[in-house]
Amino acid sequence: MPENKKKSFLPTIVVGFGVFILVMLLIKLNEANRELSLWESKKEVLEEELKNLRIEANRNREFLEKLRKNPDFQNDVARRELGYGKKDEKVFRFSEK
Repeated sequence: MPENKKKSFLPTIVVGFGVFILVMLLIKLNEANRELSLWESKKEVLEEELKNLRIEANRNREFLEKLRKNPDFQNDVARRELGYGKKDEKVFRFSEK
């Protein structure tokens, strides 16, 4: 009789260990799925930011190209940004307060 109990006890241990392993794998799979969702949402945010930065870079590139090649644009920018004026021209500067 004790030998029969040993034989029935061993499969119970193996099945119990298998269930334990399965539960642990499911827990890890759930954690990995949550982490994947987090990274996917971060990816979407970063892709949108990259798109906006590319648009800004193109605008800056166009601005610099015009600044290099267009003398009228150079004068306009110098007058607006630096407060330059033509000879014998009065330039009024007002505070931004």
